[in-house]
Amino acid sequence: MSPNFEEIALDIIRMARQKGASEAECTVAEGDEFTVTVRMREVEQLKEAGSRGAGLRVLIGKRSGSAYTSDLSSEGLQRMVDSALASASVTTEDPHAGLPDPGELGSLDGDLRLYSEDLRALEAPSKIQQARQAEQAAFDYDPRIVNSEGASFDTHLSLRVFANSRGFLGSYRAGSCALAAIPVAREGESMER
Repeated sequence: MSPNFEEIALDIIRMARQKGASEAECTVAEGDEFTVTVRMREVEQLKEAGSRGAGLRVLIGKRSGSAYTSDLSSEGLQRMVDSALASASVTTEDPHAGLPDPGELGSLDGDLRLYSEDLRALEAPSKIQQARQAEQAAFDYDPRIVNSEGASFDTHLSLRVFANSRGFLGSYRAGSCALAAIPVAREGESMER
């Protein structure tokens, strides 16, 4: 079960304030990515990865410090907060450091239309097939296309939550995909991508 990233973000802000930050802002995020590269109809590279993490910026007066962690356990978040505060305690003051006034903050209300469940539903064999089809379409387009530097299909899905000590809390999901082919054509002794 996925953790509640909004609760984690609010906990991070609360911890930072309790430990001495005058202001704090954080992001908590997770992402999944998939990449397949096909060359001459064979899978050449296949990569699937996931990540989770949190980042924090604290202010102690006009001194700022930041830290990042991929450990979202309570202990990991405590270490991140302590690290950001330690960093802020040794930096010089910046008269312009601070968070925006609440009236200057936007909102992340409603569906931003950056995400589609269709991307999550695509399974690896389908993604591989699409890369193969892109490469084949290049070969089929012109008989001078005799080679390929490959074709790829990539997807990236993410969830990002933002929070700060001035009351902002917002989140959004995003997804993207890309399909590309790099055919090589020959005419006489000349070859070109």
